[in-house]
Amino acid sequence: MTKRLMAALMAVLAMIGATMAAPLPALAATPDNGAVAAKLAANPQLGGAITPLRCNLPQGGCYQAYQSGSIYWSAATGAHITTGAIARRWGSLNWERGQMGFPKTDENCTLANGGCVQTFQGGRIYWQSTAGANAVTGAIGSAWDRSGAEQGKLGYPISGENCTLINGGCVQKYEGGYVYWRPSLGAHSVHGSIGNKWVQMGYERSPLGYPTSEENCGGAPLRCVQYFQGGTINWPTSAGVSVNPYQSSVGVVVNKRRPNSPINQTPPDLVWVGSQVMRSEAANQLAQLISGASAAGVPITTVSGFRSHATQTSLYNSYVAQYGQAVADTISARPGYSEHQTGLVMDIGNPSGACSLQACFANTAAGQFAAANAWRYGFIIRYTSGFDAITGYTYEPWHLRYIGVRAATDMHNRGYRTLEQYFGLAAAPTY
Repeated sequence: MTKRLMAALMAVLAMIGATMAAPLPALAATPDNGAVAAKLAANPQLGGAITPLRCNLPQGGCYQAYQSGSIYWSAATGAHITTGAIARRWGSLNWERGQMGFPKTDENCTLANGGCVQTFQGGRIYWQSTAGANAVTGAIGSAWDRSGAEQGKLGYPISGENCTLINGGCVQKYEGGYVYWRPSLGAHSVHGSIGNKWVQMGYERSPLGYPTSEENCGGAPLRCVQYFQGGTINWPTSAGVSVNPYQSSVGVVVNKRRPNSPINQTPPDLVWVGSQVMRSEAANQLAQLISGASAAGVPITTVSGFRSHATQTSLYNSYVAQYGQAVADTISARPGYSEHQTGLVMDIGNPSGACSLQACFANTAAGQFAAANAWRYGFIIRYTSGFDAITGYTYEPWHLRYIGVRAATDMHNRGYRTLEQYFGLAAAPTY
């Protein structure tokens, strides 16, 4: 070996030695400081990675997807696994960019009936084999918690929140009932016998409106009551459910045992319909009924709508003078006990005056149209034939009472003939 070659070899070896002696460059630190990698190491069941670690999420977050799930990390929540049905539901809610935010825990699958839950920044997602995976959040979620969550009467959620209801309301359905929320009213559950009756009547569109309290039960024998915007539903467990609409509700029941309150009250929202006045909602629906009848070739006219306490006094006294009180009480209400005073009643007739305020009105085209179609517009024939032992009045086929489309439809479909029967109230044949 020549001296020149030996010198070259020594130089190369010196360079290699210098390189090996130099410190290795540091690996680039990740924003999660290795939290995702550490989570994976503790959970090898996730399998191999199918994406690189990506750290371009909101809140400076990171994620990496694997064969059997994903790991998400943020500085506020730490690193957590998302997988299966809960992960899919979270994805349908726009992952960490939606209202749920990042996961705060891993799944907990020790719940009743084989259920699982995972907590996120904005709420929780529950899964159970028959209920599916659904999120619970906000005031509705808090009300559900107060009821005992999945171990209470409501059970697991079986839907997400639906916030398309009237007056800005929201609802979420559970295995055993519902939780409703509305601004200024808060969130309240409805379930059981009371809930079933409210549902039959038309939910929040019924004369009762939204719930304003939880069901309250006590006493012996046990009695339960729940308050709604338009009244109460009562359930003595030894008897059937009864409904008590408030005076302001379109479902108010006025009869010989239930006077107007105050007894000389006048509704504040009376408007004209034809030649008479009614409460605005009822007037609008009556106008549609008359229009519908007209389209069918049946003319209908208004005869008698709202009556003041003074007008009813004069009318009742005239019947007493003409027929005596016993007969008068079967064809006219005493002052303060008339449905006409609610502004929810219209006596209808034929423009010709044929059979006006007589039983034969039922056989006219106008009477037949009303009998067949009044429910479609939210009205019932209040005093039907053969039910005077319940209502206290003889048959009045011209007497239309507005109770709302949902309730009238339910009465029609279920075959109820009187409000007393429909609401589970006592008969009122006498004062």
